[in-house]
Amino acid sequence: MKKTVTSKFEIKLEFDKNTENPSRLFRTFAEIIEDVRNLDNVLAKCINTSVSTKIFLNDIEKGSLIAKLWDELVINEDNKLDDLQEPEKISNFIEKSRSKALEFLQDNKSSVDDLEKLSDDIEEIANEENLAETFNYGKPDILELAKSLNDISETTEKLTDNEKLIVKNSNDKSEELTNNVAKIDIEDVEKALTAEEYNNESIVFYKIKKPDFLGDSQWEFKHGNKSLKIKITDVNWLEKFKNGIEIVVPGDSLKVRISQNFKYNRNGYLISEKTEIIEVLGIIKNQ
Repeated sequence: MKKTVTSKFEIKLEFDKNTENPSRLFRTFAEIIEDVRNLDNVLAKCINTSVSTKIFLNDIEKGSLIAKLWDELVINEDNKLDDLQEPEKISNFIEKSRSKALEFLQDNKSSVDDLEKLSDDIEEIANEENLAETFNYGKPDILELAKSLNDISETTEKLTDNEKLIVKNSNDKSEELTNNVAKIDIEDVEKALTAEEYNNESIVFYKIKKPDFLGDSQWEFKHGNKSLKIKITDVNWLEKFKNGIEIVVPGDSLKVRISQNFKYNRNGYLISEKTEIIEVLGIIKNQ
């Protein structure tokens, strides 16, 4: 059996009138709504691993761009210990934790120590709401939390100096986000979590879905039934590809030497997996 819990909040985008390229504002506004939903999802997983979140638009106001929203959390009761008598405790936890996380960004924090302190603060909120009495509470996944906060930072980077985003919860507590929000170094977070790390090289065949014609991003491949995005670091081959000496099209395959890096935490959980193509050994044309 599943239950739903709602959490109301408001997002406001302040901007100068007669701003050029207004579509940029709407794209940024849409992105921050999605970013907040992802943050809520990370927080909700602390109390239920199978939780899902949906955001609904309740109202929109003139003046600045203001959206009144409500977040619906679908709770799978398989992870419950007792009957859920007070759903407002869940709402309180999500709202207070969201505010604490956005406050982290508002205060321009970004260190691993600050991130761990944020995790402790979120756990304290859960204790205040007595969530351990009803759910198998677990501290937020630090890496997922960092990535969700960075998503918000990347969105706010698109604001100009005269613009800001304000997120307000149902208790009228609000946080302001501008375009100078610091980003968390994900590699630093991975290092702090890593107990064991392994590297290896192997030779594989990747079928090309989409080449990277600019040469500075990732190629899209198929490997069996898996879709992959992988960067090619073989500079000599890339130079030939850019100059039209090596010609490939979608459907062709590359025989490549790959380098893989795996990082595990102290519980043996894979926290990071990175793959790069370090050498292109051949091209297999699609026939």
